Amino acid sequence: MKRLKIVPVLLVAALLLGCASEAPPPDEGTASGAGYEIDESQLDSFALINLAMSSGDLDYSTGTLYKVYAVFDPLSLPPEYESDVPGKSGTPLIMEVQRNWNRLTPEHREEISQYIEPIGEGDTSDTQLDDVTPDRLEDARDSLE
Repeated sequence: MKRLKIVPVLLVAALLLGCASEAPPPDEGTASGAGYEIDESQLDSFALINLAMSSGDLDYSTGTLYKVYAVFDPLSLPPEYESDVPGKSGTPLIMEVQRNWNRLTPEHREEISQYIEPIGEGDTSDTQLDDVTPDRLEDARDSLE
């Protein structure tokens, strides 16, 4: 019976000693995030850009521009976000850009519009029925009043 009481004490002591040891520095090409190492050589350009955005190295507008470059013009992408890992479909990016057009800086909008047409800025026959952004809804509500 005494042996059962000793095992939990030894387990707690081992955990405390393990927590007190210092973690080794990250290897070159890895990034720490939430207590684990990320091997950046295994990430596609979107993931590298998202990592920089989440760490505060890139703002939303710049990160979105770089994602557009990754899909449509990889040679314009800064070298630190280039990757040999194949990326995924660009369709979710196009939808995100169209949904969040107002969050982009005017300079980035101008650059991105070379690759992605914003909703509601097509030819004159465009009804804009698919533009349900909060700003558009508010404008439509205001025009009805």
